[in-house]
Amino acid sequence: MEQDKKAKLLKEINDIMQEQEHIKNLLNENNMQELDDYLGGELTQKHLVEKCIHNLASSSMPNTIQENASNAYGFLERLKREKEAELAKETLSSDK
Repeated sequence: MEQDKKAKLLKEINDIMQEQEHIKNLLNENNMQELDDYLGGELTQKHLVEKCIHNLASSSMPNTIQENASNAYGFLERLKREKEAELAKETLSSDK
């Protein structure tokens, strides 16, 4: 069971890193329409609850696609760190 949880966390971390890379690539390509569609579509659907909590805690909402991308990237970074901490905790507890 513990190995399954670790594998799931590793996959989630990898998925988040791929999402961050996709955002960076779309920004670098200046592909704003696809970026806007991705942020409001696939990314929102995948992380709806976490996104809502993140936005409720945010003091200001983004006004541009670039600000939205930066906000999403930061949100994903925080989510990735939470998953990494959870993975570290699981690894330490399984080593006992």
